[in-house]
Amino acid sequence: MQYNGRKTDKEGISSKTLKYLLKLIGNLSRTGMEAGNNGDFDTAFLNITEALDHTRALDKKCLEAKLLNNLGILYTMQGAWDTALLNYDESLDIVVKYYGNTNFLYRTLQKNIQYLLIPM
Repeated sequence: MQYNGRKTDKEGISSKTLKYLLKLIGNLSRTGMEAGNNGDFDTAFLNITEALDHTRALDKKCLEAKLLNNLGILYTMQGAWDTALLNYDESLDIVVKYYGNTNFLYRTLQKNIQYLLIPM
């Protein structure tokens, strides 16, 4: 695993650093979604993508699935439904593989996908 250009394993990151990174990921996610809700999609995608990069470096699958769902939401808001569906599907694959189909995020993703596929 690499983090900030240096190789490390999961145990190679101090608990203080891990706590900081998880807080950073949460802040990036919140500010990204807030920016999307305000129509600032450049900032929204930048923040969510940065959070996703940190999450993948830490190998936090649940957070990765949540952030992919957030990307799907942002793409849905922009009307880029094909890209939204790709993100929802990737998130769903992670959720099913690691957490099963009784997970809350699984049900949320089903609703988000259904929104895209059922004509209004």
